[in-house]
Amino acid sequence: MKYLLILSLLFSTPALAQVRLPTNEVGQVQYQEIVRVPNAKLPARQLMEQVRTWASSHYAGNPTTEQQFDQEHNILFVKSSFSINKQLVRYVLTIEPKYGRYRATITELIVEGNGLTVPVLASSGTTSEIARATGSKTADQKLVEQAANQQADLYNQIDKACRNTLANLKQALTKG
Repeated sequence: MKYLLILSLLFSTPALAQVRLPTNEVGQVQYQEIVRVPNAKLPARQLMEQVRTWASSHYAGNPTTEQQFDQEHNILFVKSSFSINKQLVRYVLTIEPKYGRYRATITELIVEGNGLTVPVLASSGTTSEIARATGSKTADQKLVEQAANQQADLYNQIDKACRNTLANLKQALTKG
């Protein structure tokens, strides 16, 4: 029984490298926050002014960032990117202020690098999933494990960057 437990731990260790990202109801990667601002009576239009000031400041160093403001619906769309390990991660941030609160949503995450463009999936691949997808034999197990670990590291960094963006927005709009 002990040996069976040890063997199962050895074979399941690579699967522990899998990283799961938050998703919406249809399974697409989505980061979303609904935040109440300190002034509960702050009109949405005034909150949008603060949002636009934050976006101009936050994305000032990224010349490829595009901002589109839907004045009729009071929604700001920001298309931007960040770099991780010589790869570019593109995303869309949608900010929707309402009376005394706002909703911020990050979607459409795409990784570009080494001539490839791939969407960010809900979870990084396990070694068995990567091996199955590539048709790798056991001789290539180390390469498969390395690929799984690299993908898990990338997904951890994407998760951190997205959460930092939302936290930075929250800090700017909720400071007293």
